[in-house]
Amino acid sequence: MENRGTEQGFVRGAFASAEELSSFAVGRGAKVAGAIRRFFTWLWLTAKRLLKKPSFVLILLMLPAVLLLYRVLITEDDGKLHVAVFFEDKDDVAETFLAEMTERVPDAFLFYECEEEEDLYSDVAAGRAECGYVFSEDMVGKIVSGEWRGMITAVVSERTIYGSFVNEIVYDKLNHVLGFEVVRDYLVKKSGLEIDAKTAAEQLGKSYEAAMNSPAIVEYVSVSDITGEIEEESVAKAESVLTKPIRGTVAIFVLLTGLAGLVFWYQDDAEGRFRVMARERRPLISFASILLPTVMAGIAGWVCLAVSGLWTRTGRELVTMGVYVLLVAAFCNILRFLIPSVHAVCATIPILTLISYLCCPILLDVATIFPAIRFLRAVLLPQYYLRIYEGASMWPLAAAACALLGISVLLSVPERNR
Repeated sequence: MENRGTEQGFVRGAFASAEELSSFAVGRGAKVAGAIRRFFTWLWLTAKRLLKKPSFVLILLMLPAVLLLYRVLITEDDGKLHVAVFFEDKDDVAETFLAEMTERVPDAFLFYECEEEEDLYSDVAAGRAECGYVFSEDMVGKIVSGEWRGMITAVVSERTIYGSFVNEIVYDKLNHVLGFEVVRDYLVKKSGLEIDAKTAAEQLGKSYEAAMNSPAIVEYVSVSDITGEIEEESVAKAESVLTKPIRGTVAIFVLLTGLAGLVFWYQDDAEGRFRVMARERRPLISFASILLPTVMAGIAGWVCLAVSGLWTRTGRELVTMGVYVLLVAAFCNILRFLIPSVHAVCATIPILTLISYLCCPILLDVATIFPAIRFLRAVLLPQYYLRIYEGASMWPLAAAACALLGISVLLSVPERNR
């Protein structure tokens, strides 16, 4: 009995009882819950402190101000090639012809009518129009009578490279409008058949209409410069001319705010705010202090995209921006290990912003002039965000975020052990 009691006592001494396990779990859970509560309290107080900084508030207000300026200065028609037209006689044929050119042409072109012939020449000379066309009066009569030479005057500038392509569109639409008259006149006068104009029109009407509604000889397609995929013009989704300026500005704004968060981290570190914290928590708190303003910028970017009408699928927008925010925060966290001075970071911000605007591209594509710049885009963070909305996969963005987060963790190990 004594041995058994001794064994039982040994067992109780070696293994904790259910009551002890329960109390240990409760105590451990309370510590974890307390740590999480203190962490979120710190986040809340830090967010309030950020919103009290005039410089940070100015950065947050910068994004809607710039996007509003884009909305005022850029319209959807600015991204199209403008073609001016002028009719000496605005008859029914001219009305039909103008409707064909304004409603049934590729989205990349915008045909518009000038009130005076001089306006057409001045628009082409000033670059407001890529080219222009002057149509003489009584076009049907001139074609039927054979006096069609000089019926259309094409006005082009020396710099245009689209003149031949626009000619193809114009003459195709002219054939739609005047082709029936030409065929009917040939059938009546030159075919050798004894047929009057009314009978010829009745016999040609249905077959000509069916021929005009059949698939066109020339089919317009769009090719993505990112994926290389080809889409028919009829099913290709038209991209807003504001897509790259607005999305690119949002991406740069998030990067700029992340760098601002890095500057604020330097200020807090100089004031000794992180020294009172346990060493093992400093890397996480430091990263969170940079991530917090970046997240706030991402939320502002979501709102601006929704207001601008560029919002696509909710899940896609949330995931893309979330991964991009992590990418920016990890990049800025790496910079705090590589750049020892806050002044060097402040000097880097305008340079990095300017390079991103010029090379991504956002407002203009400098790579068309200097093709070597395309290789520089691989290290520019906004490009990873923009490529997704140019048809590329999200995997490059996710892979870049994971890589920078991994580097950030490795650099944080010595800081934790100091």
